[in-house]
Amino acid sequence: WSDGVEAYYELGVDDIARALGLASPELPFFNPLQDPVGELDPWSEAGLAALHLATAEPLKPMWHQWVGILKITDNLFDRKNILVMDEVGVGKTLQAVGAVAMFEYQRLHFQQYGKHTARFVTHAAGKAALSEDTHLFVVPPGLMHQWIMELHRYLKHGSFSILPYTG
Repeated sequence: WSDGVEAYYELGVDDIARALGLASPELPFFNPLQDPVGELDPWSEAGLAALHLATAEPLKPMWHQWVGILKITDNLFDRKNILVMDEVGVGKTLQAVGAVAMFEYQRLHFQQYGKHTARFVTHAAGKAALSEDTHLFVVPPGLMHQWIMELHRYLKHGSFSILPYTG
């Protein structure tokens, strides 16, 4: 059994960001800061204001989360499935949301420049534009509120439309 990311062991966060086509290790569409207490919804008026206070803390994914986002994005462009099965509390939600953000970043990059960023040009799906897709997260009903709060925590207000559906 292997963790599937052995090829990424030697990469630092800056290397991973460059591999994803980013100028710096900041995920596109992500809030750069977060409420240190985590009590405010960053998409609410009070939450948006809290992100501008001196007490706001940087929202910085950890190395293994960057690796996960790169692996998911590589697999997306290679048209391969992936199963992320880390332990509870390790950051799978951030990885999933980061992968959706990277999909949209690559889609918009192709729209603007006629090609994907360097790493993905040679992948199976790298020669054509990505479709303007809807992304679906399926979660147990008991986790719906938590997921919405996490999406709001990670994503800049208004960068994506979040449409919760239960039924």
